Amino acid sequence: MRFAQMIPRNLARRPMRTLLTLGGVASAMLLLFLVESLSGGLDRAFSGTQAARTLIVYRQNRYCPQTSNLPEYYAERIRKVPGVESVLPVKVFLNNCRASLDLVTFQGSPVDELLRARDLDVYSGDPEKFRAERDSALVGRAFAERKNLSVGDKFRFGNIQVKVAGLFRSGEPVEEEVILTHLEYLQRSGPVSRVGTVTQFEVKIDDADQARPIAEQIDALFTSAEQPTDTRAKVLYLESATRDLREILRFARLLGVACVAVILILVGNTVVMSVQERVREFGVFRTFGFKEKHIAALVIGESLALTVTGAIVGIALAYVLVRTTDVSIGSEGVAVTFASSPMMVARGIAIAAVTGVIAGLFPAVRSARAGIVESLRSA
Repeated sequence: MRFAQMIPRNLARRPMRTLLTLGGVASAMLLLFLVESLSGGLDRAFSGTQAARTLIVYRQNRYCPQTSNLPEYYAERIRKVPGVESVLPVKVFLNNCRASLDLVTFQGSPVDELLRARDLDVYSGDPEKFRAERDSALVGRAFAERKNLSVGDKFRFGNIQVKVAGLFRSGEPVEEEVILTHLEYLQRSGPVSRVGTVTQFEVKIDDADQARPIAEQIDALFTSAEQPTDTRAKVLYLESATRDLREILRFARLLGVACVAVILILVGNTVVMSVQERVREFGVFRTFGFKEKHIAALVIGESLALTVTGAIVGIALAYVLVRTTDVSIGSEGVAVTFASSPMMVARGIAIAAVTGVIAGLFPAVRSARAGIVESLRSA
């Protein structure tokens, strides 16, 4: 109990130094939490319930949806492949193929086939209105929240303008960042204007274990065609589409390691300065019966208080930011929303606690082993 009272009093002796240290720890933990949130968002993007049974048929040697053009009639030939359950033609238009913080993705498909093939929960609006009106659209929950859209609003990007007929949730997290439109409407829109072509085909198969042989059969159909195909499992397609994001994440993880190093150095320096000012005080404590382990525990307790308190502040700010702003980053038409969880919060605080113990270890041992007489004689 005495330690619980002494630690905040000792830290309050130099309020400016303590506040600056807490601010540095909070900033570092905020950045570290955002990095882990991006990692969590990427993992979530691959967690779709239908991903294992879905193949993506794409134009061979194309990396961006804007450059992938396949004849719409390919769908009929793909449907005849044994093991294929359904084929959904999809026309994709987006504002940026590379990594972007404001990705806008339109996907046009035949309406009836779209509503059968996709696991959509239209929680606001009317799917029948979407069927009936050629320029209407269903908007994913995440995109609608990011752009503050509601049913009845109009959304315009370039020469494409749609009316929001409904908002939907999906069992596939990446779909909640797209705008679903009528295929022909998107094909005839100004910046797209390629009637009879689509970007890709989404192929549902009966058995996920047969994904590779079915993909090979589909590609064999169009080997000698003017537009050959490259068919992959949806998981592999998403990995390819998010390669830029993974490079960003790899670099960001290095920043995360740097953040931990900054916390270690910052808190360690603060604790060393604090104990140097209190050498005589520790000597007095020893004369009152404090043992070496008590002095060490007091110093480590101060270090822990700095790192854990700063971590709680930084993680709380990052958690609120992620939860309230729907921050996302996208690449090649695949948007990844930053994801947080209580487990991520607990892991961040645990990292801060371990860092605090390590930062306080050297000054704690040094203070505990100092002789009583030498401590009392210090200036």
